[in-house]
Amino acid sequence: MANEETSLYVHIPFCKSKCSFCSFVVCVAREHRIDDYLTSLAVEAEQYKGTTVKTVYIGGGTPTLLGTNQLRKLLKVIDENFKFDSTAEFTIEANPETIDCLKLELLKDSKVNRISLGIQSLNDKYLNFLGRNHDADCALRALANLRKSGFLNINLDLMFSFPGQTLPELIQDVRAIAALGSEHLSLYTLMPEEGSRFYRQDIKVKDDLLQAEYYVRMVELLGKSGFAQYEISNFAKSGQESRHNCVYWQGGNYIGLGIGAHSHRDGIRSWNTSDFQEYVSGTKENLKIIAGKEQLDPSQRLVETLLFGLRMTQGVNVSNLEERFGCLLPDDKADALNDFIENGFLVKEDGKIKTTFKGRLVLDELCARMI
Repeated sequence: MANEETSLYVHIPFCKSKCSFCSFVVCVAREHRIDDYLTSLAVEAEQYKGTTVKTVYIGGGTPTLLGTNQLRKLLKVIDENFKFDSTAEFTIEANPETIDCLKLELLKDSKVNRISLGIQSLNDKYLNFLGRNHDADCALRALANLRKSGFLNINLDLMFSFPGQTLPELIQDVRAIAALGSEHLSLYTLMPEEGSRFYRQDIKVKDDLLQAEYYVRMVELLGKSGFAQYEISNFAKSGQESRHNCVYWQGGNYIGLGIGAHSHRDGIRSWNTSDFQEYVSGTKENLKIIAGKEQLDPSQRLVETLLFGLRMTQGVNVSNLEERFGCLLPDDKADALNDFIENGFLVKEDGKIKTTFKGRLVLDELCARMI
């Protein structure tokens, strides 16, 4: 794998203990847990030494929660084991309260050229509901500091469908965040993960029809603000689409480092253990950290790539996929696509099958019928 161009994802599972909606992160308690984890990442990364990567993405919990020296160690692990040139897209996730001038300088010097900032909302009421450690003013200061540090490619996360959120509140939030001038926006609905505080408290989310209404309005508002939708939940200014995420949606190859991280190479998919101690012990004692692996046959790869591709507004050329994977789309899947076209969920244009706006609202259900 040393000479193959691919993408790299590094999972940093640490967060502040106030985090409310994620169940997979490891809350920070002792510094040695972070140091042990970084050492384990270095061991895992060594098996890929010399691999060329076209995109790098550091995410998971809150990577910028790491201290400056810890962050430097993490970036050194990537630099010493992987090759990438100045055109590579190098993204790191950050929360507003966890970045300072020293960290931003370090990131800039380490070829990080894209920041995904977890603003979530500019309404302090809902930031407090989420248990976030920042308020709207902190988010605005963080964005200003990113610009001062020279970052020209910034994504902002925007969450909606909070319990009790009104349409006027949503409109105000969308307009305010869109006006901040970022290059990219990612939308998220409030979906309590199993094991999270919201899940245990049985927090109720809005019904599907109301969520659809809110989603339609958000797409309309973002379009008027200069953000083109290129995927179900992602919007970008011209030429600023996330290259890393497109690798996933187009069935490309990627390496995942860290607990629970997934990797894919030419139809072989594997994933690491999700147990923190098992991962750290495994790397220290040269034990197996891969929890599972599966081989997808050409037909499975074709269907999976088709379904992911339907998330993108550019659509999918089925003939090209059939040529790429050396097989035809199974008859039952082709029949399902034709049925979706007849019912207005999909449309065929210029040799590509695309999801209509009506289809985007129920795409998960359409995909479930195709599996």
